[in-house]
Amino acid sequence: MHPRVNNLPPPAPDYRRFIAAIERRNTGRVPPVELAVHGDIVSALLGDEAAGPLTHGSAGAIAPTIRLLHRLGYDVVKISAGIPFELSMVTGRDESRLSGGTRSWQNQQGGCIATAEQCAEYPWPGDDDIDFAPVEAAVGVLPDGMRILGFCGGVLEYATYLMGLEGLMLALYDAPDLVHSVVDRVGQVLYRVFERYCATEQVAALWLGDDLGSKNGLLVSPAFLRERILPWYRRYGELAHRNGRPFLLHSCGRIHDIVPDLVDDVGIDAKHSFEDAIEPVEDFITRWGDRIAVMGGVDVNLLALGDEAAVRTRVLRILEHAAPTGAYVCGSGNSIPNYVPPANYLAMLETLAEFNASRES
Repeated sequence: MHPRVNNLPPPAPDYRRFIAAIERRNTGRVPPVELAVHGDIVSALLGDEAAGPLTHGSAGAIAPTIRLLHRLGYDVVKISAGIPFELSMVTGRDESRLSGGTRSWQNQQGGCIATAEQCAEYPWPGDDDIDFAPVEAAVGVLPDGMRILGFCGGVLEYATYLMGLEGLMLALYDAPDLVHSVVDRVGQVLYRVFERYCATEQVAALWLGDDLGSKNGLLVSPAFLRERILPWYRRYGELAHRNGRPFLLHSCGRIHDIVPDLVDDVGIDAKHSFEDAIEPVEDFITRWGDRIAVMGGVDVNLLALGDEAAVRTRVLRILEHAAPTGAYVCGSGNSIPNYVPPANYLAMLETLAEFNASRES
């Protein structure tokens, strides 16, 4: 284990702290959360305990990742079931200092569905095709007090994977009924995954991840999102709330135009993913912190390229603004990829631990 990890306060996980923050009633420690911590980072911080390199997102990485997050002070861990949608990927060399392998990106030009016939013939995943082994593996190694955040990729994202982002955008004009069919078939698959999460006692919240925007604005029109995408969000939120779980949303990009819909119509309990170049998390908290909880916000660009002093200063500034709301969970603006120096990741967590200790003293 990295010596700085061992210098953090002894772990005492209690997922109820996370839930209290999401429900905007936290009066104690600010809890941490991450969408993902790359396997290379987990290996670097666990050292010999990692038992070799970890493939990011693999079932074999679950136990080591939970072991590390427990020691780092987390109360919850995000886990995803495997959904066998066909993906078209582009692969290149991974230039991260921690990796000598490859990195993959989604092919945005085209996918496997371009016609109504291909949509009808596509092998849409059924209940037996969805791999819940990662969830079961996590349940088997969860320390007392920790819980799972049941995560699913999003309706729009999976639709773009199947059609290609360019293909979907063109089809919105040339074949809108095809887009609607793909979206609804995807939405149904995700609903069944969320149902399964709700049947798992150790799943404390449902978390949807759907990147709706770029740095400049929404990827598709607000009208299309309101007509075809957000109704599925609303169904997921209703499912979560019927089963006593909060409903969390991760969405990158400048999505200002539909945040009122997400809060008032969908009923999300918390928003995740923030980038300082788009909107610093403090600004979002000022506008929406009395309605929903906020997760993360420490800019990944800063974590990747800044020094430890800059990371500490930024984290403290966010905490001083956000903690008084009782509705904040600390973490990166997105996730901890393998190009973030482990020392900067630790600086974020050390600053959080010091801030919490100062509030308790």
